[in-house]
Amino acid sequence: MKINPESFIANEDLCLGYKSFFISGNDDNYINSLLNLLVNNFSKNGYVKKNLNENKDVLPDLFAAGNKHVFICNKYLGNKEVEEIEVSDDVFVFYEKTSPKNKGVKEFFSSSKKRVLLECYELDQNKKKIILNSFIKKHGLSVENNVYWFLLGLLDNRFSLLNKELDKVLLLNNINNLTELTNALSPEKSVEANKFYFKINLSKETIVPILNSSINTLSDFYSFFSYFKTYSLLMFASKNAQELDNKIPKYLFREKEGLLVLFRRLNENKKALLSSLIHKTESLVRKNPALYKSIFFRFVLNYKRIIS
Repeated sequence: MKINPESFIANEDLCLGYKSFFISGNDDNYINSLLNLLVNNFSKNGYVKKNLNENKDVLPDLFAAGNKHVFICNKYLGNKEVEEIEVSDDVFVFYEKTSPKNKGVKEFFSSSKKRVLLECYELDQNKKKIILNSFIKKHGLSVENNVYWFLLGLLDNRFSLLNKELDKVLLLNNINNLTELTNALSPEKSVEANKFYFKINLSKETIVPILNSSINTLSDFYSFFSYFKTYSLLMFASKNAQELDNKIPKYLFREKEGLLVLFRRLNENKKALLSSLIHKTESLVRKNPALYKSIFFRFVLNYKRIIS
């Protein structure tokens, strides 16, 4: 039968219910990653890895060896040989990129309940959700809702890169810090989002084209919005310009003066208005994520109006 590869990533024991596998698709790195995952899972359950690669004659000797094997092959042996393996205690894993030549092999694997066809292609949003959900569960992470959707948008559609990005997530001090996430997974976007905050003094006619070209995904929204929130909270928590000056991190030395200028425009009423605007915007985008672009447009223009 045909099953999504992501199901085997989410449930490592799922492979134990099948006798043979054909890993195909057009993503070489994903194919190899899935192959390694299956082999490791079978090895944990007492199977011995053995490469075949067209050497059909060794099968009788291997069957008699007494061990349970996971046979790995990148040159197809034939349907008869696969069936021989299936009636033993062993399992078979064949891997090869999709081509017109292996169409019949795919039909052979997808037509049986004890065989699995796994096709590895670029990940869509739903497939990334399966992988992300299993990652969060596996590592016992507590992820805020807005951070979850932000992270999902940031993750690459290519499995090998996504896997490396998730490794980076584990190294973060605070997974729920949007700025940390952006810096770790999308440093170029982080720089762009950081710089945009300090363009709030520019005219509406200048800001709108920047917004049009920069905010194209939900993760873009959260990346840019996180800097507005971070800098706003920094100003709200400061009683005077000197206190803010002391709180501004050293790496923001270029932006320090711009932040102090914005702070001097604030009063208690403006702080309350900006705080309310930030909370309302967060709530709006959670309820209407598809409207992220128009929500951010309104947010930026309202923020500009209040702080000017």
